[in-house]
Amino acid sequence: MPPILRASWLRGVSALPNSFAHESYVDELATAAAVDPVQFRSRHLKDQRAAELVQATAARAGWLPHTVPQQQSAAGDVLKGQGFAYARYVHSKFPGFGAAYAAWVADVEVNRLTGEVHVSRVVVGHDAGLMINPAGVQQQIHGNVLQTTSRALKESLRLEPSGAVATREWGSYPILSFREVPVIEVMMMPRPGEPALGAGESASVPGTAAIANAIFDATGVRFRQPPFTPEVVRAALNVLTAPAAAATAPPQRKLPADATWLQRRKLWARGGALLAGALGLAAAVLGWRPAIAPVVSASGASIYTAQTIEHGRLLAALGNCVDCHTAPGGAPGGGGRAIATPFGTVFSTNITPDVDTGVGAWSFSAFQRTMRLGLSRDGRHLYPAFPYTAFTRATDDDLTALYAWLMAQPAVRYQAPASQLAFPFNVRPLLAGWNALFLDAGPVPADASRSALWNRGEYLVNGLGHCGACHTERNALGAEKTGSAAFGGAMVAGWEAPPLTSLSHAPVPWTEPELFSYLRHGVTTQHGGPAGPMAVVVRNLGALPEADVQAMAHYLASFNTAPSVAARTAAATVLPGAAQRMFDTACGACHHEGAGPGQPGNNLPLALNSNLHSSRPDNLLRVVIEGIRDPAYAHLGWMPAYGGSLNDTQLAELAAYLRQRYAPGKPAWVDLEATVARVRARSVAP
Repeated sequence: MPPILRASWLRGVSALPNSFAHESYVDELATAAAVDPVQFRSRHLKDQRAAELVQATAARAGWLPHTVPQQQSAAGDVLKGQGFAYARYVHSKFPGFGAAYAAWVADVEVNRLTGEVHVSRVVVGHDAGLMINPAGVQQQIHGNVLQTTSRALKESLRLEPSGAVATREWGSYPILSFREVPVIEVMMMPRPGEPALGAGESASVPGTAAIANAIFDATGVRFRQPPFTPEVVRAALNVLTAPAAAATAPPQRKLPADATWLQRRKLWARGGALLAGALGLAAAVLGWRPAIAPVVSASGASIYTAQTIEHGRLLAALGNCVDCHTAPGGAPGGGGRAIATPFGTVFSTNITPDVDTGVGAWSFSAFQRTMRLGLSRDGRHLYPAFPYTAFTRATDDDLTALYAWLMAQPAVRYQAPASQLAFPFNVRPLLAGWNALFLDAGPVPADASRSALWNRGEYLVNGLGHCGACHTERNALGAEKTGSAAFGGAMVAGWEAPPLTSLSHAPVPWTEPELFSYLRHGVTTQHGGPAGPMAVVVRNLGALPEADVQAMAHYLASFNTAPSVAARTAAATVLPGAAQRMFDTACGACHHEGAGPGQPGNNLPLALNSNLHSSRPDNLLRVVIEGIRDPAYAHLGWMPAYGGSLNDTQLAELAAYLRQRYAPGKPAWVDLEATVARVRARSVAP
C-alpha cells in the first residue's frame, strides 16, 4: 500500500505494508491459539519497553479481552469490533537511535448491509523517549491518524513504476475529517531519562493492521489487502444481492447514438422539400421587400430623453440583446456569436450604431420593421434565430426606447461572419412563406378575462423576454410549437431549457414566490439556482423593476396548477462505492447534508435540484464539467470545473450515483458514457 507521499516517509516505505502483514498475521495466530491478541503479543515480546507500551495502550483504551470474533455482541445491522496492532519503526541511525514504538487500539462499526466501516475511536500509544514538544507531536499524530484511516478505508493512490501519480482522479487520495473519526486519544509514555527517538509519523505504522484486526473482530472476515472499501466489505459479507426483477427484466433496446439526429434530418429534408415546393409560389409572390433608405446620421441619443434611453436599457436587458449579439471575447453588441440550429449556423449581427457594419444608418422605421416583420433594412428576410416572432409584440413606445438606447451605445466596427445554412434553408425568400405560416405580426391585445398583473407578465415573457425561444420545442420547420407544447422544455446549445409548466421535472412544484426569487435573485428555497445561459438571463433581469419581475413570475405560475411530480425533499439511501467517495471528496465539502459549513452562497439540497430529476443528464454534466464560473450574482457562489479532473467514465459514474441517490423515483439514465462524450465535446473547456 503506497503511503501518503511525504519526503520523510520515503526512507521507510516498506514499514507500512510489512507492519500490516506482520500484525495481521500475529492476530491470526492469536485467534488460532484461542488467546487474547494483547496477551498473545505480551507473551512473545522480549523487549520490556515494547511490552509496557502494549499493556499501557490496551489499558488506556479499555481493551476487552477476547479470543473469538464478537459478531454476536452487535445489535441489528451494525457489527462492532476492537482491534490491536503494534510496531517498532526503525527509520534511521541519525539522529539518536532512530526508532520509535507505537501501538493502536481501533474501535470500528461495520454496517453488514452497506459494507461501510466507521472508525469510531482510536487510541494511539507512542513511545519516542524524551519529548521536547509533546503538544506538537500529539497534534501531528492526530493528523496522521486521519491519513492512516483514510488509506485503510478509501481509494488507494495509484503510482507509475517511476513513482509518479498514475491517475488524476479527483478523490484518488481523500483524507477523512475529524468528524469521521470522532475520538482520537494519544498516550505518550513518560520517558524523561531516555534519549529522544523518532516522533510523530512513526505512530501511523500499525494503524492499518489495527483497523483490519478490528474488522475481523466485528465480522469474522480477515481482509488481507487494503483499502477496506464498502464494496469489498459487502462482497466478503455476501450481503450484496441483485434484485430478482433486475435478473428477469428484458434488456433495454438501445438506439444508435445518432438516431435522434438521423430522424431529425429526415424531417428537415421533408420540411425543406415542402418549403421549396408548396411555398415556392408564395415566395415568388412575396419575394424581397423594398429597402428602406439609409439615414445620413442615425437618430442618436441627442433627440431622446435620458428617461427614454434608460427605459430602453431595461428593455435590452429583458431581451438579453447584448449577450446574443456579442461574440466570445468580442466588443459588446458587435455581433458574431454563433447560434447553432438544425439547419446550420447563424451568426448574430452587429447592433451597434456603426454606419458601415452595424445599424448606424438605420432609421427608426427600418428598426421597427425588423422587430415586427423580421426584415433587414435592405429588405432581406432575417432567419428566425433572431426571435422577431416574439419581438413583434412590443409596443411602439417600447421599440422607440430600445432604438434610442441602441443608438446611444458606442459604435463598433466589425463585420459579423455570414450565416452558413444548407440548401434550401439558405434561400432567404422562402422565409416569406415561413412567415405566412408562423408569424402573427404586431402587438397582441390584453386578455380582458385576466388581471393586469397577468397581462403585464404575459407581455414581458412572450414579447421582448422571448422565453419561449428557449423553453419551447420547435417543429420540423424550426417554429415554436403551440398549445400544450408551449414552454414545455427544449434543448438549446447543449443545455436543457426545462419546462416552465406543470411538466416541470422539479420534485417540488414551482410557485409564484419561488419563481420570483429565482428570476430576481437567482435563489430559491426549493429549487436549484441558474447555470449556463440562464445565469446571464437572471443577471440581466436584475436590472428590471421589481414589479415587472413579479409580473413575469405571476404569469409563469399560472402554468403550474397541476404538478405532475411528487415532492421529494430527502435523499435516498444508496449503497456506498467509488462514486460516493468521488462525490464526498470532490463535492461533499459544499453539498453535504450534515452539520458544518456549506457551499458559499446558495447551498440547496440536491434532492430539490431539477436537473437531477430531468429525463436528460445534459445540464448536470455541463455544470460538473464546466463548473459555474460566471454566476448570476457573486454572492451565489462559484463552483469549480471538474472536466479536467474526471474522465468520461468517472463523470458517468458520478452522474449515475447522483441520479440514484437524489432522484430515486426516476429511471436511471442510460448510455451515460456516450452522453458524457457528447456533452464534453460541446462544453467550454475549464
